[in-house]
Amino acid sequence: MFESLKKNIQSVQDGITAGLQRLSVGEQKPTQVSPSESQVNLAAGSDLLQMYQTQWATMHHLAEQNSAAAQDLDVAITQLADECECQHSQMAEIHSLLAHLPNIMAQLHSMLATIGSMRGLFEEVEGGLLTLQDLDEELTLQEQILDLRLSLALAREKHTHSLNSLNNELKANHQTKMIVLEHKKENERKEREKVFSEKFSEDIKNYKEQGHIKKRIPSAEEEAGLKLEEVDLEQDSSELDDFLNEPA
Repeated sequence: MFESLKKNIQSVQDGITAGLQRLSVGEQKPTQVSPSESQVNLAAGSDLLQMYQTQWATMHHLAEQNSAAAQDLDVAITQLADECECQHSQMAEIHSLLAHLPNIMAQLHSMLATIGSMRGLFEEVEGGLLTLQDLDEELTLQEQILDLRLSLALAREKHTHSLNSLNNELKANHQTKMIVLEHKKENERKEREKVFSEKFSEDIKNYKEQGHIKKRIPSAEEEAGLKLEEVDLEQDSSELDDFLNEPA
């Protein structure tokens, strides 16, 4: 593109230079006009001038086109320069980053080693958390066991208190019943003693009157009789003493 543009400009410059040289040569000759030259046709160079004007218009048009192309080329070159500058700055940045690449790699290896050590720590922490969870479950179980033991102790104490209350109540009822029963037995014993005393007095009276004791059939109540341990020997024996002390 640049080579063809350069050739066109060179050809136009050559054509302009040749045309100007011809015009300058043609203008110098009429300085000395001879009688024979006064009859020369002056319109003979009009075609040449027309050709030069046409070439000049063409050159002017081509120059305008070249100017527009040069402006477009300048814009393209400016964009290319900006792009090159941007790429240059990017390359400089890449070069700077590449210069720091060993440090980055060293830091990366250090970070990998740190990550490895942290992984070991995480595993230890995870094991500790599992142990702590087991301890928490064990403590929770122990607390539940203690709560159950406390509840059992409270229930046992309550049951013991209830049993003691029932036992005391039963003892009180038993003592009351025993007292009532003893009173009843005491009354029955006294009644029997009274009956036997009356019978004994009657027998003694019959013996005094008739000289013998009337044999009688004891009743079922008398057959049941009193037991020996039920007989109270501290009863009133005045009648028996009177009978024994009487003269024969």
